[in-house]
Amino acid sequence: MAKLLVITGEASGDLHGGNLVIELKKLMPDLDVLGTGGKVLESAAARLFYRVEQMAVIGFWEVLKRYQYFKGIFDDMVKKLDEEKPDIVLLVDYVGFNLKYAQEVKKRGIKVIYYIAPQVWAWKPKRIEKIKKYVDELIVLFPFEVEFFRKHGLETHCFGHPLLEKVKASETKSATLQKWGLNPDKKILSCLPGSRYNEIKKHLPLLFDTITHLNQKRDNLQFVFPLASTVNKEMISPYLENNEAEIFLAENDTYNVVAHSDFALVASGTATLETAILQTPLIIFYKSSLATYLIGKYLLRIKAIGLPNVVVGEMVVKEDPHFSSPEKMAREILRYLDYKDVYEGLKNNLAKVREELGQEDSYKNAAAFIHSLL
Repeated sequence: MAKLLVITGEASGDLHGGNLVIELKKLMPDLDVLGTGGKVLESAAARLFYRVEQMAVIGFWEVLKRYQYFKGIFDDMVKKLDEEKPDIVLLVDYVGFNLKYAQEVKKRGIKVIYYIAPQVWAWKPKRIEKIKKYVDELIVLFPFEVEFFRKHGLETHCFGHPLLEKVKASETKSATLQKWGLNPDKKILSCLPGSRYNEIKKHLPLLFDTITHLNQKRDNLQFVFPLASTVNKEMISPYLENNEAEIFLAENDTYNVVAHSDFALVASGTATLETAILQTPLIIFYKSSLATYLIGKYLLRIKAIGLPNVVVGEMVVKEDPHFSSPEKMAREILRYLDYKDVYEGLKNNLAKVREELGQEDSYKNAAAFIHSLL
């Protein structure tokens, strides 16, 4: 029986890695899958030693504060390599952990496949040498990445972006509005604070202050939080008390809610690309720690953090990675809502993002490739 060890450390990695494994098990029903992940990998009958809820964190300083905790997980998963002796290790995103883990895998002569390549073309270009040394096969999500990595001598493959087949509305607008009690005569603004606990904790005050400013300026707005699988109502409920705006919580229905919204406020991450695919106008925000911001801006020289902007190669969506203020965000949103030409211009930019993402059936094609290696 073939054995595959998978490492994912956050909700998006579990989504993509899990769906790839689901397709792989259609080709190899007796495949033994183990590692770290969440609900999607679990649904593929994977044996999970740690869950993404335990492993998800973002930011240099935030990781440093929990160093001993993550080192414990890392050391234990290295032991699992010797105990379980997998045929192949599939690393999904989660670059800080996974690149270091790849070194341990290669010491044992096990083939390493890296799915969702580290974005070294955007930051830390020196990591390319480490990837070349410890990764056997690289599967990337964006067509432009293939040429970049192959120039550096890496076996690189692109099977399309998986979000194209997953990010779709499954219901009509009227059905979605009725389901969540939304008013068809008011504009709908979706608020997506992220999927990790620490980023949600940072973003909620900013979002609710922005909502307050918008509600004071306009009386035809309603706000909805499409809750990620890693977020529960208890995290948001305290902010709903004494808030005069119309605010709704929608669970397990993100794509329908966002697709039928007039606008979206989205924390930097995979959700920005999902929103762009759904063609819903958005702004991208991210309130980092000061240390994280300074490292990104001055040491790593990151120009854009929003995935729609990275994909197209130009600033097609307004993003504000630091010093975001409620007043500033509210003014920017109202500029789009009040001026049709500005709004339509943004929608046209989102069409460019969709075009750059390539073909569908990426999970199935990537699974066929891994099957051939196994």
